[in-house]
Amino acid sequence: MGHKSRLSMGLFVVAAAAAASGGCLADAGTVEEPEVRQSAVLGVDQFLYFRSNATGWGVDGSTILSSFGGGAFARTYNVTQDWMLSTSTGDTAIVTETNQLDGWGTSQIFSGPASHLLVVPGNAPLVVQPQGGDAHFKVKYGVLGLHRVIVAASATPPFIQIDSEASACAGVCPAGLVCSLLPQGIPTCSEPPPTGP
Repeated sequence: MGHKSRLSMGLFVVAAAAAASGGCLADAGTVEEPEVRQSAVLGVDQFLYFRSNATGWGVDGSTILSSFGGGAFARTYNVTQDWMLSTSTGDTAIVTETNQLDGWGTSQIFSGPASHLLVVPGNAPLVVQPQGGDAHFKVKYGVLGLHRVIVAASATPPFIQIDSEASACAGVCPAGLVCSLLPQGIPTCSEPPPTGP
C-alpha cells in the first residue's frame, strides 16, 4: 500500500469518526489540546518531535507530535520566512525520537527522508540515521502560513508527510463550510465568519 493510500485511509478514519459524531469536528476554539502523554509513539517513554527552523530546535511543546490516529503523529506550525520557499535553501528539519517527555533522555533516534529533500505538499519514506550519519533534510515550502506534518513511524515503511493548510484541507469540507486545522493536525469544518456590519 502506498504512502498516499495509507494517509488517505487515515484521513478516511478521521472523517468517519467526525461523521459518526455529528458531521464536522468541533470549532478549533472549543477543543482542548491533546493530552501530551498520548504523544508516546511505541510505548510509555518514546516521544516524537519534528524539529526545524519553522518549529524550533528544542525537544519541547513547540516541536512534539501528538496522536493523529492510525498510529500516525502530527502537529501544525507556521512557516513565516520567505527564504524557506527557496529551492536553493529551503528549511532544515529532522524527526527526533527521545525516551523522555520534553527532554533528550538517555536515548535518541534521528530520522529523515533518504533523499534529504521534501517538497511540500509531499511525502517520503522515513529512514533512521545511520551511526555517524546526518538525518537532517531540506523542506521546500510552496507558501507561507499554516502547515501540518504527519509522521507515521510505525507504518511499513515509515513515512513523513508535510502539507500546507490548503492541501491538507482540500476536499475535506462540504460546500459552504470552511476547513481549518486543529493544533494536532486534524481538519475541522466550520461556518464561514459573518460578513458585513
